[in-house]
Amino acid sequence: MLFNSAQFAVFFTLLLLAYHVLPRRSRGGLLLGASLLFYFLWVPQYIVLLLADVAVNYLLLRRMVASKRPKLYLTISVSFTLLLLAYFKYAAFIVESLIPLSDALWGWQPPVPELILPLGISFFSFQLIALSVDTYNGRLEALPSFPRVLLFICFFPQLIAGPILRGNQFLPQLERGGVITRERVRRGIWLIASGAAKKIVLADFFLKPYVDLIFSDPGAASAPVHLVALYGFAFQVYFDFSGYSDIARGLACLLGFELPLNFREPYLSRNAAEHWRRWHITLSTWLRDYVYAYLPLGGNRLGRSRAYLTLFITMLLGGLWHGAGWTFVIWGGLHGIYLIVHRACVRNPRHPEAPLALRDAPAIFGHFQVVCLLYILFRAPSLGEAWLFTQALFTKSYLVHWPILPTLIVLVCIGLHFGEYWLRPRLPRLQQTLADHSWGSALEGLALGSLAALVIAMGGVAGEFIYFQF
Repeated sequence: MLFNSAQFAVFFTLLLLAYHVLPRRSRGGLLLGASLLFYFLWVPQYIVLLLADVAVNYLLLRRMVASKRPKLYLTISVSFTLLLLAYFKYAAFIVESLIPLSDALWGWQPPVPELILPLGISFFSFQLIALSVDTYNGRLEALPSFPRVLLFICFFPQLIAGPILRGNQFLPQLERGGVITRERVRRGIWLIASGAAKKIVLADFFLKPYVDLIFSDPGAASAPVHLVALYGFAFQVYFDFSGYSDIARGLACLLGFELPLNFREPYLSRNAAEHWRRWHITLSTWLRDYVYAYLPLGGNRLGRSRAYLTLFITMLLGGLWHGAGWTFVIWGGLHGIYLIVHRACVRNPRHPEAPLALRDAPAIFGHFQVVCLLYILFRAPSLGEAWLFTQALFTKSYLVHWPILPTLIVLVCIGLHFGEYWLRPRLPRLQQTLADHSWGSALEGLALGSLAALVIAMGGVAGEFIYFQF
């Protein structure tokens, strides 16, 4: 069930009604059953994989807590989860990459495995790994029960595409049970409405058709057409994924839980390091805490060159996490190089929380161009098509007709991105103002109703979320 489907609306409405009727002590079981049903309705056979993965890891966690050699069980737990992830996500990619070598050496082409990628496996695998490492390091007060751990992993709002949760971040909430307040419900409704508008109206209705058209035949159109399509894809993937994250956070709010912020106006970043503090925040912090910090190269501890190498490998792995293909590996590696160049050249970078100023405009503009150029690899299905798209950008003339409507749509998206930045710190005060005045509820209802009507009117074009493939 897609979040933007009628089936999910019925599913969540029934769940919410039952959730409010049941006493708090029974709500955990209801949520667990609903989450397992949600996953089962996607690909029924893979519910066995999800349950087995969590069950094996839970048994290993129990042994880890009781054993005098906890590192052994940590190694087994992480290895088991990574092997499952590697088999389902990367087996075909590895075999396809080895076919030229095996053909040249032995004249044999091994069969390529045909596997359906289990939805959300990249996300729940990372949560399991984080849980194992945090248990080993004593970051959890005590190991919860198996049903609690299972709900932590398969909590349906974030099961398919995050945000990636930490045990010490979400398990205490599950222990307390959902705390539903008027403010949290209002915030949840707005998050769901704005997330649906981002996904359905902006990403799917306005941006996706033009982006798909140009990327389907790279090199055929003019340079301005390719440039606008590239900018369009940058905002398509942002509104698509941040829209999912907003809906997930909103659904959790209606159930009385808080999920972490996953995006903070990433295209207003001034440099590479700031970008990864604003884009897919839960993934970038996960890579920092569980890959960069644990790679056996020393990280920041053994000199600058080791730190750069560790950073590069971390970003390579981050690219590979996004997809089993050389385009994603190179995309991650180039982001690693970009981060290394930034770290080597900028000695005293501004704090990422520092307010934006007019003097930041050149840095923001330049950074956005780099991110968009790297997006060619992210979007193109092959290196050959990525090269054709890049050639069109740099070898064709810009002194030709620009696509007027797509250009205007991109400009509106840029304006909305600045609008998000302006609104975020002012939103709590605005909500309080609406709550304090009699006309506030009417105005808020009118705004939500208009947004809902717009989403419904354009909902026929909505498709799957881009990050479901990862």
